[in-house]
Amino acid sequence: MWGCIIKFYHMISALVKFHAEAQSLKEELEKANSRLLSMEEEHKRDKHNSEMNSNALGNELSHALVQQATDEAATKQLKLELGAHKAHIDMLSSRLEQVTADVHSQYKNEIQDLRDVIAVEQEEKKDMQRKLQNTENELRMMRMKQAEQQRDSISVQHVETLKQKVMKLRKENESLKRRLASSEA
Repeated sequence: MWGCIIKFYHMISALVKFHAEAQSLKEELEKANSRLLSMEEEHKRDKHNSEMNSNALGNELSHALVQQATDEAATKQLKLELGAHKAHIDMLSSRLEQVTADVHSQYKNEIQDLRDVIAVEQEEKKDMQRKLQNTENELRMMRMKQAEQQRDSISVQHVETLKQKVMKLRKENESLKRRLASSEA
């Protein structure tokens, strides 16, 4: 039983560890998504500013083209980063699913083990209760026999006492008969 409890404790410890890892991965995913959204917003702002400057500053067309090339490079870089983040997110999701499945399977096994232990303990309890009931019945029978033996013993003592009284009365009776016979003679 202690083995099951220790095993259960280790299972809980592993679950807490897996949960902490999953939480950490989830937070990392949220941070990555937040950074990605921030980068996308920044990219949108940069592109909008570039277009505004291009229209407003037609005389600086060459500068706008350089800026556009820079923006395109940033977009490409962001797309690459987005692809990398998506791949990382997919990997984390897959890992989370596997961890969840493993923990679920371990819990099912532990629960079944505990149910088996409980069933065995309940059977042992029933057996002990039967033994206790049998012992109580035997004790009750022994007490009844003992009480009967005590009554028999008391009856024997009374018979002995009565015999002694009868013998005493016979002696007194014989003594009285002798006195009566000697007084008549």
